[in-house]
Amino acid sequence: MDHRHPYPAYLRQTGGKLAHAGLAACARAWLAALIGLAALCLALPAQAQAQPWPGAAEAARSDWDAQQPPATGWVPVKVPNDWNQQWPGYSGVVWYRLRWDIAGQPQTQGLYIHYLMQAGVIAVNGVELQRDPQLTEPMTRAWNTPRYLVLPAPLLHSGSNELLIRVSGYYAYQPALGPVEIGPPELLRTAQQHSYLVRHNLNWLHLGVGATLGCFFLVLWLMRRQEAAYGWYAARQAAWVGFTVNFVSATPWPFHNLNTYAAMVSVAYVLYHGCNAMFVLRFMGRRWPRREAGMWLAIAVLSAATLLVPEAQLRDMRNVMAWASSALLFTTAGVFVGLAWRNGNQAQRLLSLTALASALAMAHDLLVFTRIVDDNFYLATYTEPLATVGIALTLAWTFVQNTRRVESFNDEMQHHVAEARAELTESLAGRHELELLQARLGERVNIAHDLHDGLGGMLIGNITTLERTRGPLPPDQVLGMLRGMRDDLRLIIDLASAQHYGELSLGELLAPMRHRMSQLFEVHGIEVHWQLSHIEQLHLPTSASLEVLRILQEALTNAFKHSQARRVDVLLAREAGQLLLQVQDNGVGLPAAKAANTPTHGTGLRSMQARAQRLGAQLSVGSQGGRTMVELRVPLPAEAEVRDVPEA
Repeated sequence: MDHRHPYPAYLRQTGGKLAHAGLAACARAWLAALIGLAALCLALPAQAQAQPWPGAAEAARSDWDAQQPPATGWVPVKVPNDWNQQWPGYSGVVWYRLRWDIAGQPQTQGLYIHYLMQAGVIAVNGVELQRDPQLTEPMTRAWNTPRYLVLPAPLLHSGSNELLIRVSGYYAYQPALGPVEIGPPELLRTAQQHSYLVRHNLNWLHLGVGATLGCFFLVLWLMRRQEAAYGWYAARQAAWVGFTVNFVSATPWPFHNLNTYAAMVSVAYVLYHGCNAMFVLRFMGRRWPRREAGMWLAIAVLSAATLLVPEAQLRDMRNVMAWASSALLFTTAGVFVGLAWRNGNQAQRLLSLTALASALAMAHDLLVFTRIVDDNFYLATYTEPLATVGIALTLAWTFVQNTRRVESFNDEMQHHVAEARAELTESLAGRHELELLQARLGERVNIAHDLHDGLGGMLIGNITTLERTRGPLPPDQVLGMLRGMRDDLRLIIDLASAQHYGELSLGELLAPMRHRMSQLFEVHGIEVHWQLSHIEQLHLPTSASLEVLRILQEALTNAFKHSQARRVDVLLAREAGQLLLQVQDNGVGLPAAKAANTPTHGTGLRSMQARAQRLGAQLSVGSQGGRTMVELRVPLPAEAEVRDVPEA
């Protein structure tokens, strides 16, 4: 069992296999639904075949602004009718006159017109029943709207009746009158509602789903720019929305005429296939820079030509765009299937089959668009929503799988971080104990060094003096030796106590010795004047502070024992990057042999000089006119910390 996770490893593996199997089952069911629906759609046109018009039909051309049908120029036609068969290249208005007979008493009838392109007016027996808002530019786009009207019994006549339909259209957009049926109202109403559901409602649903998925994956791509497939899928959906609006929009807005609108729809269609090709390549982890650049160059050239071509060549250019888009679609589907089945995973293979099924549906729509198949039924309305949802589900599943891998990695990392933190805590605890032990040992070593350098040196010196003296020493001399050792011991104790309470400034370290020496001098009637400047904020290493205080102590002891002075002045100040110590008395002065800048005689003077050398300081001892002055100048190190004391 893997103790790093809440579940055993074999359970995690089993869960992953079950999830993968569930994905495969859902994908297979979704693919089967897509293929089955495509097959059903292929059969629908035959099932929905309209009944032939029961009477005669004829058509005549007219001007754009004509409000009444022409008196002449009528020719027999069959319904449904594409007027390019009678008048190739004609754009304008065509009137259709359809007659039929009613035997006996008229009954209420239903009128179902499958489509007319683009806008029209419908009248029965001279009574206008329906008129589109705009019969000239910007013309109403009613080409994909099935129309249903109720023909009440009073409107109809026994015997001959006339249905008059005015159609405004351009030859470039397959101007036509679709199948027209008259029959039982409920039956035709049901057929019209079914057709409207397919042509409008399903397209609106597809628009909503496509736009929502496009926005969702656009946000994902903005958050994770390295996932280029998400970005191209969002661009694909944006182009498809621009193309699908063509099926539901009733006006050419935001443009002022149908030609510009149709050109933009063709551009959106080819952009959709270009973005779809990029999506497939990125989804399969492929980058083909030269081929991609060539594809986008061709798309740019075709789009520019479509937008700039004269109206007379617009139909041919739109057909070129349709065939070029279809060629790109089939190439993309073929590449997708080849890459997926060569070295792709199961999700990629299933999605490639979806792309192939969608390509077949698009091929049917291309045949309808180019009038090779005489129909107005497009399969993309059925297949594209499923294809869009399928691709989105696959991308979402890929995103979820990646997220789960990241979460698993995060769990693994958190576990390792917790272990490392525990080990670090244990290590830090041990290190802390070691540091405490080292600090205690360091303090002991420092005390030992201080005792050795100070008290030990004095003790050895006194022993040597006693050994070399053949006779008994005077009591005062012995007492002086003991007092010197006592004073050095007190200094060591004071510094050790100060370290125990934390880091202290030089002024705080000086306080105990200042108090003790002031009491000593006062008992013997000697005035001591202390002048301290800027040392309360001065922090020196403990060893340096000890050396300075010992030099001060030695200077005061010499003044007390030998100078016979009545006044001693002590100056300790920080100035100009150095520490200045001056001890001056008004006693008898030094003998001539000892009054030198570099003292070489006397144990106390030699000790002071040695300490000054360790500090890197300058020590001078001088006597003039009965006054003796000891001066020490200590350069302050760069790391000497000066801390400002807030004003009271």
